[in-house]
Amino acid sequence: MVDFKPIYTRLIDHYGPQGWWPLIDRSSEPLRCSYLPEYSTMHLNSAQRFEICVGAILTQNTNWSNAEKALVNLLEAQVLDSQALSEMSVEAIARLIQPSGYYNQKARKLKIFSQFFLKNPPADRELFLSLWGLGPETVDDMLLYTYNQPIFVVDLYTKRLFSRLGFVSESISYHDLQSLITKGLPKDILIYKEFHALIVKNAKVHCSKKPSCMGCPLESLCPASKGFDA
Repeated sequence: MVDFKPIYTRLIDHYGPQGWWPLIDRSSEPLRCSYLPEYSTMHLNSAQRFEICVGAILTQNTNWSNAEKALVNLLEAQVLDSQALSEMSVEAIARLIQPSGYYNQKARKLKIFSQFFLKNPPADRELFLSLWGLGPETVDDMLLYTYNQPIFVVDLYTKRLFSRLGFVSESISYHDLQSLITKGLPKDILIYKEFHALIVKNAKVHCSKKPSCMGCPLESLCPASKGFDA
């Protein structure tokens, strides 16, 4: 069994708490999302849960800054609301979320999800996965960050990091990597949230497609760093 706790410890010591999932700060000008450590532990109301779920859909196949622009557009149009989006046409939603890319597909996903959310569904993974357009990463984002379900989120950054560290193959499946990580970590929802966020943070700062290994908190553990620095 791989022990992932030392990796988590190095990342949290280096970067600190990440405050995921970000929520729109209604007091900021211009409107933008904020990252506060308390977001990881606070009790979310229905509107906040819905906002996070919408963000999880909007960030599919794009970076967060593009998803954030689309999210703000929805708020400014006063439709960042499950009832409003469930009643809007797909075309109208698509116009508002253009910055997120793939906006026609995402608009359909948002309308379907909004109708689903209005029914106050239980936090059931298979139920969420049955919705059109929602894959494991998006659903696990929703369940971990909005419903505090102990489900570790795997993404491209996770595969990249742990394959470079020599723990797994780059071709490992979502489920297999998720299972490996959860076996090698304490079953702690806060650790799951922070570790996922920290992996993304480290990918943006150091472990990108073309990595910058110098100063990475994991450099001394990473056999791939020698090849990149050569």
